[in-house]
Amino acid sequence: MAKGVAAIFRQVDATCWDVSNNHQRCMCHAIALILGVGLKALSLPTNMVRPEKTDKPFPFLYTIPEEEVAELVDEEIVEVDREISEEVEIDPIDAKLAVHEPGWEGEFEDDIDSDGEESGIGFTLKKVDYICRRIASSPQKEAEWKLWAAEFKYTGPGLIGAYGIRWNIVYDSQNRAYEGRKVIRQLLENENDRYTGKSADAHFFRGYELSSKEWEDVNKLNLILKELWELTKKMEGDGPKLPMVLYEYTKLMTSMTRWKAAAKSTALEPMFDPMIKHTQKYMDLAIKCDAVVMATFLHPAWRVMFFNKHFAVHVTRINRLIQSNFDTREEHLNSLKAASSPPKESQSDMHGSPTDDESDDDEYNFYPENSDAVVINTELERYNNGDHPMGIKGCVLGWWKAHSKDFPILGYLARDHLACAASSATVERTFSAAGQICATGRSGLAIRSIERCISSHMWLRNGVKLGGIFADCQEVFDAADENPKFDKYKPKPKAPKTKPKSPKK
Repeated sequence: MAKGVAAIFRQVDATCWDVSNNHQRCMCHAIALILGVGLKALSLPTNMVRPEKTDKPFPFLYTIPEEEVAELVDEEIVEVDREISEEVEIDPIDAKLAVHEPGWEGEFEDDIDSDGEESGIGFTLKKVDYICRRIASSPQKEAEWKLWAAEFKYTGPGLIGAYGIRWNIVYDSQNRAYEGRKVIRQLLENENDRYTGKSADAHFFRGYELSSKEWEDVNKLNLILKELWELTKKMEGDGPKLPMVLYEYTKLMTSMTRWKAAAKSTALEPMFDPMIKHTQKYMDLAIKCDAVVMATFLHPAWRVMFFNKHFAVHVTRINRLIQSNFDTREEHLNSLKAASSPPKESQSDMHGSPTDDESDDDEYNFYPENSDAVVINTELERYNNGDHPMGIKGCVLGWWKAHSKDFPILGYLARDHLACAASSATVERTFSAAGQICATGRSGLAIRSIERCISSHMWLRNGVKLGGIFADCQEVFDAADENPKFDKYKPKPKAPKTKPKSPKK
């Protein structure tokens, strides 16, 4: 796809995009693939199941045919709620296999369709997923869940079923199950009591049980998934995230090495070697990308010292890249300077040059010109020496806004490279906004108008205040914001997090 886009660029305005050296990968996608090989190493089922009649996310929606009403049989009558009787429960074991998301097929071509082993953490997670699906798909079991949740004073969220390769949903499902494990244990015991001395074929949970050790394995895996989920959300956010890519990869590599040591001789041990291998793969791709290298260098907290510490092998190439980009941009800026008026004669010109006749006596020429003198780029030196330091959590854009005059050429480079995204999430939001603006009835919009409409749309959504000639428009927005008529369109404020009270001794 990247090569196809590069071909379009060349065809439209002859822009040459070097895909081999200037193609940054979506870090969020890379994290999902890294985690995927780790979960696969735990002998998990390669294909998650999705119940046939559950609501499917786009693009899996299809027309549901109307079912024929079966004739009632005059047998034993059981009073059941009408809404419940219309629900058809489907055992997840009998559900059809999920379809991989578009663009992910290549990472799963070598997968073997299997149900996983009947032991180990893979089987544990299979049981947890099965139990969650059964409870979430049954109104009777949901009612029983709420009853026992109140009995155990559990106020957490209900259970949901995981599906497909959406590992964030898998994490949410397993986390909810772990938090409500006491309620699940009670429901399993109730079902076991009903089938004591009977065949387990009709058992609602197929006779599955979960021990305390199995729940502890689930919790350990959830802690790892949580860190990766938080990293994904961080890299999806707005702002200059590309300078953080190499930093986050090095931190992730350190974390996985620590996780591997802590998981020695445990059920999670097999997952870390393939995860470390794939993390190294994507980190190598990132360090070879010129855009990632330049964005990292232009982070005031990193500069060139970050590469000296973590990527010493690449320092020579990186220094050449930085110097080349600096010289190219300096030459470009000098060419843009207006030459309308001739340069003023300097004081040294009025007093003659060292080549004049009266300067022929070299004995009295104390400051001769040295044609072999090397011109030192003081701007790069000052930047690499750490002038105006900033911490890791500082505002990168704010720093460059304050110090662009101290580093004018680097400031222009920062403006370009810090605008690059580390994830496709922001691009997807932009495409979504473009789809709403560029409707079929507005085919006459010029390219520049489309750019302005999309930018304005994104600014308004992010609460950017208008000023200048658009101040009167901002007054209209402020008036609408204060009108209770539009309250239903406002985002709901997030509830403040409360720390749980420690139990009394």
